[in-house]
Amino acid sequence: METVDLVGRGRVLTMDRERRIIEGGAVAVRDGRILAIGKAAEIDRRFTAKRCLGGADGLILPGFIDGHTHCTQCFVRGLTSGELPMIPRIYSAGQKAVTPEDAASSVRMLCAQLLRSGVTTVCEGTLNPAHEPALIDTFKDIGMRCVLARGASDQEYYHASLYSQYTETSWLRVQEGRAEADLAHSEDLLNRYPPRGDGLIHAAVNASSLLGFSERYFTEGAALARKHDASFHVHVARDREEVEFCTSIWGRRPVERLSDMGVLDERLVAAHAVLASEREIELMARAGAALAHSPIECVANLNAIPNLPRFRAAGIRVALGCDNQANDMFANMRAAWLIHGSKWGIGAYDPEFLPASDVLAMATIEAAEVLRIDRVTGSLEAGKAADLIVLDGSAPHLMSAQDIESELVRYASRAEILQTVVAGRVLYDEGRYSTIDLNALARGVPGIAAKVRAAANPRRYRPYGE
Repeated sequence: METVDLVGRGRVLTMDRERRIIEGGAVAVRDGRILAIGKAAEIDRRFTAKRCLGGADGLILPGFIDGHTHCTQCFVRGLTSGELPMIPRIYSAGQKAVTPEDAASSVRMLCAQLLRSGVTTVCEGTLNPAHEPALIDTFKDIGMRCVLARGASDQEYYHASLYSQYTETSWLRVQEGRAEADLAHSEDLLNRYPPRGDGLIHAAVNASSLLGFSERYFTEGAALARKHDASFHVHVARDREEVEFCTSIWGRRPVERLSDMGVLDERLVAAHAVLASEREIELMARAGAALAHSPIECVANLNAIPNLPRFRAAGIRVALGCDNQANDMFANMRAAWLIHGSKWGIGAYDPEFLPASDVLAMATIEAAEVLRIDRVTGSLEAGKAADLIVLDGSAPHLMSAQDIESELVRYASRAEILQTVVAGRVLYDEGRYSTIDLNALARGVPGIAAKVRAAANPRRYRPYGE
């Protein structure tokens, strides 16, 4: 018999192409990879394990993938409660107070929250080059998989809002030479951390918004993504102000502007797109572009709820993202079920408005496809990285499960997570973290939170008491 590092036993939801569910199954892991998967009796005949996870009542799933977030918002997100609009006014002010050392603490806090809820991969969108070394080093130190989408603004802009339009117009001003310099930095990162590589860090390109990034940045950034087979991320059609700005400057809606520039293709990941029109959804579908959807953020900023059933009917791939709201994929999946059920399911009296199997796919294999890391993770298959989670199927909410996919989406929670495994390493184990010192984190977090609050509080309409 061969010796392996881990064997996980139980009901195995593979999320492979056939969406196999193996009753009485097992997964054998060696050197960070899935060596074999099948019936437990077969695995036990072939392998002896240094450690066994799960059991007769275990549930084994691919690790969840957080398809869109910003880790340095950990210390500012609570300050946005009850405040609208709040992204430039509060988030930006709070994040400017975060040092590289604070950013490392943000990663530790984010990873502790995500690992506790079964997330093994995070797509981090960063706009501050000074933070990047600390982010990368901390993700490596913790052992969590990360798609790091990086980019820095090269364009100044001003949006003339409703009441100022009496006397002013919107404008933009390109900062010449900054696109080339910043994209050279992106290419260096793409070479060091190949998007399709086997390491824990996968680089990607980020042109965060049409307002802050020039046409040159978009076109050359898209070319760079094509050259390295990387994903290309942009917040688009997120709020009314963006739509107004795009129509005032270019006479086009946001996704139409992306199409005009020739950057709308199968590598582009449109974050949010909550205000995408029917025409824009069609443009995305024809180009093969993908959507990063953050259902809890829809309620946090009250901009809009995207027509997710329409995106999916058009064949658009979707990755669920926490966007630092809850940092819990179970909460995120349930939010998707509830808000889209309320918006589209009830109105059409259609129980199949968003099947549970689709929601699970958007949190696992489909998210991996969107981020272009599906060769490595997203499903449980021999040869892939051993990114998996083990749930207690004997827990009260799951012990009588009959439609396991539906019940995972509707009723399961992080309380049922026993272990979270990344590349064969057990990073979370029944309340304990192998690579995060929670006590040290707790000692440092209050000071950072106070500093961020001091920076953001004067910009709140309803300041918190100090």
